[in-house]
Amino acid sequence: MFSIARLLFRVLSTLCTSVAIYIILLVAKEIRYRVAAKKAGCSTPVRYLHKDPIFGIDLFVRRAKDMKAGNSMATDREILDMYGKTVLTNNFGTKQYITMDSANMQTVLATEVDRFGNAPLNYKMCKPFLGEGIITFDGPQWKHSRQLLNPVFARAQVAELSSFEVHLRKMISQIPRDGSTVDIQPLCKMLFLDSSTEFIFGKSANSLDTESNNTIARRLSIVFDEALQTMFMRYMLGNLKFLVGGGHNGKWKKTCGEVQSIIDGFVSEEYERQAVASKTGKEDDVGTPYKYVLLKELVRSTDDRILVRNELMNVFFPARDTAGILTSNIIFLLARYPAVWKRIRSEVQNFGDQKLTFESLKTLKYIHYVMNETLRLQTPVGGSWKTCISQCILPHGGGSSGQEPILLQPGDEVRMSFTPMHTDPEIWGKDAAEFKPERWVGLKQSWNFIPFMGGRRICPAQQNVYTDVAYILVRLAREFKAIENRDEQFEYVDNIVFVRESKNGVKVAFIPV
Repeated sequence: MFSIARLLFRVLSTLCTSVAIYIILLVAKEIRYRVAAKKAGCSTPVRYLHKDPIFGIDLFVRRAKDMKAGNSMATDREILDMYGKTVLTNNFGTKQYITMDSANMQTVLATEVDRFGNAPLNYKMCKPFLGEGIITFDGPQWKHSRQLLNPVFARAQVAELSSFEVHLRKMISQIPRDGSTVDIQPLCKMLFLDSSTEFIFGKSANSLDTESNNTIARRLSIVFDEALQTMFMRYMLGNLKFLVGGGHNGKWKKTCGEVQSIIDGFVSEEYERQAVASKTGKEDDVGTPYKYVLLKELVRSTDDRILVRNELMNVFFPARDTAGILTSNIIFLLARYPAVWKRIRSEVQNFGDQKLTFESLKTLKYIHYVMNETLRLQTPVGGSWKTCISQCILPHGGGSSGQEPILLQPGDEVRMSFTPMHTDPEIWGKDAAEFKPERWVGLKQSWNFIPFMGGRRICPAQQNVYTDVAYILVRLAREFKAIENRDEQFEYVDNIVFVRESKNGVKVAFIPV
């Protein structure tokens, strides 16, 4: 009995000593920070009052509850509303600044972009799944990946709409014409799955083809979502990411392996195809109208199959769902605001039977207002993280007003919260929470609206998304005179599969012309 009590005493003593040392180190670190901040002419950051000041677990719990309730941005909104537009929080022992301040975001993404990186956070969180590529790299490696990717979204590629029409026609054919209810969200996601696999792999998944039994394509979509959900949880857990997806034989690792195996199949098939073409001297039949297919170009440039797979994974991840969810979110809102759909149809009728091209679609101003307004209110991507890699000053976030400059040091994280900024009444007016496409009349692009990010890391697919989504809306407007809401839930309830989508789907009815 005595030995057990003695052992417990030693364990408790060691634990208390460790905690005391940890607190002393934190205090010393804070003193050094304040000295450095004063020397740099910066103020003390506005701080979130944690219930758990050591690890900040209370903030994680709040966000987890938000996600379960279908309102993933609620905590960020509440904190920023209470403390100001930039707030210092504790993310499992790492200093993380939440910001909705456009000047701070411009600093991070543009004016001081070299002082911030994706790799410190993304590499740790994403590498087991996505490998090494444009999402997990910084510096020269990122630049190389970006140069490989840019031709995929060049104007000539974006303007190629004949293939997209084939996939869209299949989607529209699955919309009931008798006014019965359809969940359009999965159809929109399948549309962009088919489209993105064609311009990335040179071969469509054809998930919308009802006569096809493409189990690989359907399985890819399912396991990709499963892997993304765990990857998002790793981001939420920060330094405690090992709690999910850990171990060489963990469920997440197996899911990642299954996705990678499917992509490897595409890669091997292309290597074999090009080897046959080289031996026979015959030109490889690309089977797609796209002049630049990423997989084909990568195979031509390297024998490293892992490198090819990694680059493909890093592109397929953002290309697969974002535009599809944006499209279904637009339809979600149009079903609840019939007057907006009526105006879209009026614009399309005035447009007449003109051929739908990259140039002609840009003239449809009201449709672009609708797309921007949806991105403002219900963007699939509500924010982004960056890590400070060299000492930097953000213009706002310090002092009693929160408007004085603050010092960031290497290792500090910045959580840029787009949605609160996109609905800030100080920027958008008292009706900021309302769906009003007309507010975009005369508005110019600024750092107050960055659904595709900004600076050198701006999404290269931005014009592709606008073109494809506008194309869909015109085609739907020509065939359906009304879109009716068939969901008892009027408000948007979100579900996080790394990006935000409607938890309840988008249940609507289309009324033919």
